[in-house]
Amino acid sequence: MRKFFALVKKELKELINAQLIVSFGLMIVIFQVVGRISQTETRKLAQRQELGVALQDAGIYGTKVKEALSSAFIVFEVEGNQETQWIENASQQDLRHIVVVPSDFSEKISNGERAKIRIYSIAKTLGLRERIQKTILSSIVQRVSDAISSELIKLKTANVDPNFIKNPVEPDEFVYIRGKVINVQSEIIYGYIMVQSMFIPIILFLLLVLTSQMIATAMGQEKENKTLETLLTTPVSRLSIIFAKMLSSALLAVLFAGAYMYGFRGYMTTGTGGAIEQAGAIAKEVGLILPPQGVFLFGITIFLALITGLLMTTIISLFIQDVRSAQLAITPVMILVLIPYMLSFVVDISELSLSSKILLYAIPFVHPFYFYRFYMLGHTTEIALGLVYLIFVNIVLTIVILKLFSTDILITSRIGWKKRKGF
Repeated sequence: MRKFFALVKKELKELINAQLIVSFGLMIVIFQVVGRISQTETRKLAQRQELGVALQDAGIYGTKVKEALSSAFIVFEVEGNQETQWIENASQQDLRHIVVVPSDFSEKISNGERAKIRIYSIAKTLGLRERIQKTILSSIVQRVSDAISSELIKLKTANVDPNFIKNPVEPDEFVYIRGKVINVQSEIIYGYIMVQSMFIPIILFLLLVLTSQMIATAMGQEKENKTLETLLTTPVSRLSIIFAKMLSSALLAVLFAGAYMYGFRGYMTTGTGGAIEQAGAIAKEVGLILPPQGVFLFGITIFLALITGLLMTTIISLFIQDVRSAQLAITPVMILVLIPYMLSFVVDISELSLSSKILLYAIPFVHPFYFYRFYMLGHTTEIALGLVYLIFVNIVLTIVILKLFSTDILITSRIGWKKRKGF
């Protein structure tokens, strides 16, 4: 056992370098800084809801348009009688949107005709400010229409609330989940589950990329530098050598993934104005937070999936000859991870046919992707079968590695970049 930990220590020393430490720190800092910058700029833009209004109609309904817009936006008057003047004057005030109320606006509405308002968007930078303020346009027409319709209803029905006439029905949403009926909007539930489903693939994908790349590169370097032969002559079993590489890579990957998720979560929290924290509070209230036993089972599922990826990469790494061919070792594993990742956004696994389910469940990395949904829905059978399957796959892959290690495949492998003659 002492020899094994000595090997792990050796592998960690070789993997940890200045480049890795710098990348480790920069990743956390960059996410946090970008998130805070995004939060600050978003707040600034939210406060700058300026709007230019060219009021060509002094009638009652034209005035209502300006009053309605003033209740939601900072309104600036734009002078002029034609669009070139409106655009020029608005540009001088650094306004990006103009609402023009034509001179016949009140007359048409009074005559029972549909009236139009002109909306001009001035594209100067095509940047964040214009993209965010573009969403304002969708509310401009609705706000104006509501104000005018309320005025018309008041004229026709003096003793009736205009809001009741326009919206006599109010939805009261309920969601049935985990045997409980919850009085909450379904968008909140689905949105939180989608966020959780996004974090899980990121964790698993990052762990597999880092660990697989480390193992494949380490194996390629030792074969290329001819140090593997020397290591094999020491009184240490070959199995200890390869598992020491796997353990050291896994330890670093867990630390790296933790830093990544900390930085990414900070970016999402600050960059979305705390929306994730608010959704988390609602999820806790309605029981969508994993309990300790759920977190434990999820951790085991992630761990078994990670070991599966490491064993697959290790088997392929036995056949590479140099560092340049190390990428070949992780490509099949990455493909198997990307398949469930892409399908999770477009396919509902519970709606698939039995043959399609079996085919999809045969991919080991599917099970951690759908763990959260299965647990929330009480599908304990799927979770248990997934754990049993992952354990079975790991046993089979371990047996394959033991068989391969009993041969000289570590030295006589063939996959690699061959040098051409004349170069």
